Amino acid sequence: MNEGSGKGTVATRWHQFLLSEMPGAPSERSLDRTWVVLSLVIGAATLGSTWSLYGTALDVVNVVVGTVACLSLAARRTHPLAVALVTVSAVAVSTMAAAATILAVTNLALFRTLRTYALVAGYLVATIVVNAAVYPVHGEYLGGLPTRLLLAAGTIGLGLLARSQRQKLESQLQHRVDDARTAERTRIAREMHDVLAHRLSLLAVQAGALEFHPDAEPSEIAHAAGVIRASAHTALGELRQVIGLLRDPLDDGGPVGVTEAERPQPTLKDLPRLVEESREAGMDVAFELRLDHPEAVPDGTARAVYRVVQEGLTNARKHAPASSVEVVVARDGDSGLTVSVLNRPPGNGAATRAAVTAQAMSFPGAGTGLIGLAERVTLAGGGLMHAPTPDGGYALRARLPLPA
Repeated sequence: MNEGSGKGTVATRWHQFLLSEMPGAPSERSLDRTWVVLSLVIGAATLGSTWSLYGTALDVVNVVVGTVACLSLAARRTHPLAVALVTVSAVAVSTMAAAATILAVTNLALFRTLRTYALVAGYLVATIVVNAAVYPVHGEYLGGLPTRLLLAAGTIGLGLLARSQRQKLESQLQHRVDDARTAERTRIAREMHDVLAHRLSLLAVQAGALEFHPDAEPSEIAHAAGVIRASAHTALGELRQVIGLLRDPLDDGGPVGVTEAERPQPTLKDLPRLVEESREAGMDVAFELRLDHPEAVPDGTARAVYRVVQEGLTNARKHAPASSVEVVVARDGDSGLTVSVLNRPPGNGAATRAAVTAQAMSFPGAGTGLIGLAERVTLAGGGLMHAPTPDGGYALRARLPLPA
């Protein structure tokens, strides 16, 4: 487990290194200190293997120049080209600067163009040749040149690999941002549909009643006008809340508007009010809540139940306004509950005035309400079914899980 954790830490550090100074990426100065300490430790180990082989004066130069090269890594973010030039120059006379040079050259590939990187890479090859001359192997002039050139090639290749991986990570991050934006827009569109379709259909029914029946009793007109006013006021409030979701807190430097978490969410106790609003609009709605402890239903499940009933009533009002509607929320065994919204075909009796009016009106719809509702129910762990009934009505049913 510790080994896996260590590998995870190394991978995290590498990703932080690749994403240095990217918008939205962490800018940890501790990472810079890590590279400084690491280069000093590796440099000291390298220095120890060659100490006293080339004379005291060269050892002092090796230590001083190598230390400066390692410490320069602290400025790798702000001055990547300068740091690369310092370390590459240092490696000409200091074996201790080798680790710092590898990190600086790799870092340069992340921040500068390929043309600049190619020029520094060529300079690195030149300084490696000088290093091989200053520190010959077993006294042979340039004896260690092939090994050092191989190390230089590996360093240059590592920089190109890091550049490629950074571009890949940038692309992945951008895809994640785009996917998040798309998901958020879809969620907001679904929320606007759920909230506004119900309210606006109520308004349309009551306004249609007034338009088609100007000779109605004053009390009926007053009642319809009151419902219109209340529904319009509620719709404006809910629209304001949904629009608040469109505000990006980062655009203004802080949270603004009303967030999803702050906005009151409907629960099962709001179902009677929802049904009563439809009744006031002239619908014939029968409602049963067959749950012993509705308050024990989780919030997410309760919201899904509310949206199923809301969508069912809205669709009935839009497409079958003269029908009667039966809404039943009941326990289904020990592990779930069912929601049923059933539209009965119009009977032989006279329908209410508002229903007759609504039946004569045309209610436009996007046709995506049930699609969004099915997704909402699925996310809650349930399933949705909707289909015409044999008697000419329409049934909307959902089953949602409950905790054991």
